[in-house]
Amino acid sequence: RELLSTLLLIAFVTIAATQASAEEYYFTFKVSEPKELESITGVVSIDNVQNGTVWAYATEAELAEFERMGYVYELLPHPSSLFEPVMSDFVKGVKAWDVYPTYDAYVDMMYQFAADYPDLCEIVNIGYSVNGRALLFARISDNVAIDENEPEVMYSSTMHGDETVGYVLMLRLIDSLLSAYGTDPRITNMVDNMEIWINPLANPDGTYASGNHTVSGATRRNANSVDLNRNFPDPWNGQHPDGNAWQPETVAMMNIAQQQSWVISANHHGGAEVVNYPWDNTVTRHADDNWWQYISHLYADTAQTYSPSGYMSGFNDGITNGYDWYVAPGCRQDYMNYWHGCREATLELSNTKLPSASQLPSYWEYNKRSLLTWLEHAMYGIRGIVTDSASTPPKARAK
Repeated sequence: RELLSTLLLIAFVTIAATQASAEEYYFTFKVSEPKELESITGVVSIDNVQNGTVWAYATEAELAEFERMGYVYELLPHPSSLFEPVMSDFVKGVKAWDVYPTYDAYVDMMYQFAADYPDLCEIVNIGYSVNGRALLFARISDNVAIDENEPEVMYSSTMHGDETVGYVLMLRLIDSLLSAYGTDPRITNMVDNMEIWINPLANPDGTYASGNHTVSGATRRNANSVDLNRNFPDPWNGQHPDGNAWQPETVAMMNIAQQQSWVISANHHGGAEVVNYPWDNTVTRHADDNWWQYISHLYADTAQTYSPSGYMSGFNDGITNGYDWYVAPGCRQDYMNYWHGCREATLELSNTKLPSASQLPSYWEYNKRSLLTWLEHAMYGIRGIVTDSASTPPKARAK
């Protein structure tokens, strides 16, 4: 009996320490009908919904409020606590692509891209996180110092700090675009005819919540315990749908979105394997719903072709309308589509949020062709510049 009590105490302390270090709780519960989620999403951060089972995150205060709603729930180990990830503190080590970079190695790698390919790449620091970590974009073009008449496209990843597959895949995509330029016709055509913006790490404080040396203990939220993908202005729920002030990471992203003219983009997440397309917060379908289904299926179908059976094949054969999955006010994809005319979707790349680093090369093989195809759609259709008789762009406003 004494041994059993000791083991139970150790187990309790271990769970408590895991939750305390993460500063957020991960749990699951059930709902009888999807409409219940409309009130729940204002209390906790919903992560996934499958057949009435819900997975979510909450702070201690949010969990207490959720308990008062009367739901029975089960605490789960935090996704970033399940194993000790392999890390590298050197750019050369990271380029094996089967490790996670330390924060310093990440920053060094980004600036090394610009140093190695100065005619093709520049690093744009759009601001800093709550704890002062840099929010970096790689801007890639054949004449990177010139603002050319080309479609601008954008990828960013890991605004949920414990969803790390996209983080490493975006670093590898930057490397591939730069190193293959001039030898790979497809990539050369993309770099010659587009301006490509890639932000591998949108929430560095969440990813490195345990310190710059490891992604172990990564959190979904930023250092202020705010879910950044619920923190954007919402077309239907107002400027602050989550009740929080805009975070530094949110403001930085909104500012750069205002300055640029991105026409197509994607936000990389984890915890599921699906292409999530607009809208996230209204049952009304997007005016271009047929196009969204087409391009989403194209991404998923291509990924299925180059992956084992079952990868990205759930939901509606690898795609879902955001609202049909679960309602989510304040998401970035609705913000980008509604206010900036940028066709953004959410790409969920792995069921495991923070997988073993040894699996990262496999996820690259599954997705690399889809990632290129998604951006290439910016070159389709009619584009150009409207000028008056003096070759000056006329004043205009969006309607």
